[in-house]
Parts: sequence; C-alpha cells; structure tokens
Amino acid sequence: MSPPPPPPEDLFEQLDAEIASYRAEQVDIGYWSNTNSTMSQSGSSLLRAEPNMDIQTMDDTAAYSDDILSSHLINGHINIKNADRNWKKMNSDFVQRLLTVYKVMSEQYGYDMVLLEGYRSPARQARLLKKGSHVTKAGSYKSYHQFGLAGDSAFIRNGKIVISEKDPWAMQGYRLYGEVAKSAGLVWGGDWKMMDLGHVELRKKGVLGRPDMAEILTRQ
Repeated sequence: MSPPPPPPEDLFEQLDAEIASYRAEQVDIGYWSNTNSTMSQSGSSLLRAEPNMDIQTMDDTAAYSDDILSSHLINGHINIKNADRNWKKMNSDFVQRLLTVYKVMSEQYGYDMVLLEGYRSPARQARLLKKGSHVTKAGSYKSYHQFGLAGDSAFIRNGKIVISEKDPWAMQGYRLYGEVAKSAGLVWGGDWKMMDLGHVELRKKGVLGRPDMAEILTRQ
C-alpha cells in the first residue's frame, strides 16, 4: 500500500492552536502547578519505566488523569511543531502494518486517521530529553521513533483532527485502534499504565541504542 497524500497543513495548525489554548486553560485553573508539585514530590516514581527502553521491558508507569489529553501534553506525546510526517523516512515493514491499520479503521469502522509524527531525529529526541523527565526519559536512539518503527496518530472528523478522549467517539476509536494495531503485530501505547493512545510501535530486539541499526532500518 502507498502512503496517503500529505494532509493540509492547516489541520496541524488548528491542532497546535487547540493544544496551546488547552494548556492556557489548565494554567488558569491551576492544573499545571498542581501537577508539577505532585511530580516533584513523587520524583521519578511517577515515571519508573520508559515504554521504549527495551523489547523485554514491561511498562511500569502510573501517571495519567481521566482526561488523557492532559497526560499527553505533560509527557510530551503530542509534538506537533517540527514533527516529521514523511512516511518515506520510516521502516517499510512498519509503514505497511500501520497503513493496514488505517485501512481497517476506515473501511470497517469509519475512522479516518492521520499521522501526527513518524520518524524523529536523534537531535529532536535529545531536545525533548533536555526538557526533563516529565517530557521523556528516552535519549537519542532510545526511542523506536529514531528507527522508523513508531508513529503517533489521531482521527480526522469533519475536517478537523480529534485527539481528546473526552469525546466518546474518539475514545471508542482509540479502543478499536488498539485492537487493530495489535492484530497487525504492533505494540499499542494504550496498554501502558501511562497511556499514549495514539502511539504504536514495531519492537525489534537489540536495536535500541544502536545508531547503525537506525541507519539500516530507516532505509529498508
């Protein structure tokens, strides 16, 4: 299957504006200060394991709210600005599996999907790491994004990207997405205690931490 044509860039501009507005709203009600206080008191116990550390790692995190959009924002899972959505930079095996998932979601369940971020460069990963462990604990070549084996996706409805799980339609979509992704042999972030419902990855043993494997896999 061939990747879909790039969606209009204004779709992502709208989403970025929505995220900025949401963040400002949470500041107004004191959400962020409360969250930061909780995290500083609990230390690394909120982030005991990085989902992308190793194929054998069991995810052991426990820090999310009922509104998982808040969790995504806190933990850096939604990175619209400077995100790479070039399908050609990802591993072809992963791409075909993800495209199959998109096809099933659209044809069987009526959910059209869009890629928010695919390949993530080591430099971008390093910049995210510098923002702190509340954003990511994975350094360069410690995330499957660097190997072209991970993608973050969302739904499109009425010409707009929908990510908030407060929307029952979107929440049902994420559940279906997880089932379909796992049937395609992918790991779904919704199964992690620190949920990342839009994230899927194709785990391969022994690749993390190896720049040579990133070079090989992104060219395959």
